[in-house]
Amino acid sequence: MTGMLTEKRALVTGAASGMGRAIAESYAREGATVAVQARSLERSAETLAAIAAEGGSAFAVAADLTDSRAIETMCAEAIERLGGIDIVMNNAGVGDYKKVVEMEESFWDNIMDVNLKAPFLVSKFTLPTMIEQGTGGVQLFNASTNAKTADAEWTAYNTTKHGLVGFVRCLAAEVGPQGIRVNAICPGWIDTKMAVDVHQDIARDMNEPYEKVFDESMRLNMLSEIIPPQAVADMAVYLAGPGGTYVTGQAINVCAGLSVH
Repeated sequence: MTGMLTEKRALVTGAASGMGRAIAESYAREGATVAVQARSLERSAETLAAIAAEGGSAFAVAADLTDSRAIETMCAEAIERLGGIDIVMNNAGVGDYKKVVEMEESFWDNIMDVNLKAPFLVSKFTLPTMIEQGTGGVQLFNASTNAKTADAEWTAYNTTKHGLVGFVRCLAAEVGPQGIRVNAICPGWIDTKMAVDVHQDIARDMNEPYEKVFDESMRLNMLSEIIPPQAVADMAVYLAGPGGTYVTGQAINVCAGLSVH
């Protein structure tokens, strides 16, 4: 451990796999105690085992992020077991695409609830403690380069990410006087299960081999690289640590040049 986050107390949502797991492991590696959120306690087992294997400190909390009461209970448990809260990483999200004329209301509602409403609620339920502590803090959000683009058939998803960046900017202005920094990380395509699932659907719709579609799409950036989850975790550590002391209200791309906005 290099100790960039020594004695910090962090909550990471959607930490059972992918970017969330990489972030939780990196926070623990840097000395933070981490509350690892997933839909069930069992889903966090691999993340907790990986953190324990490196000598880190973490525990699991569970909540259905479409249930506001469950979110409130989860945040209260995390804060109680952590003994306070210094870092909140709103990582959890869902991604899917569909034409507006074919979109069921339930499709829209689910993406809105998980990607936009849940982060608002996690902030609402963690900020009072963060403010009361009087020592500042960090609220981070996993947005997307889709927060800055217009993409046919991704209307619901992009809307949540555009909204999330707007929320981040306004919240940063609101809690800045309390020394709380608020930023969004905007990944491009990252090598996660979500990316695999989406590209399997795209390949099916295009009637093309999945491997070809995945490789070409994932490398559609300036570096022609497939980006690992650790790249996002590294940015999350930077923004939560001393390097990000004067960074707030920003939406920072981690996309190998996929987007230059």
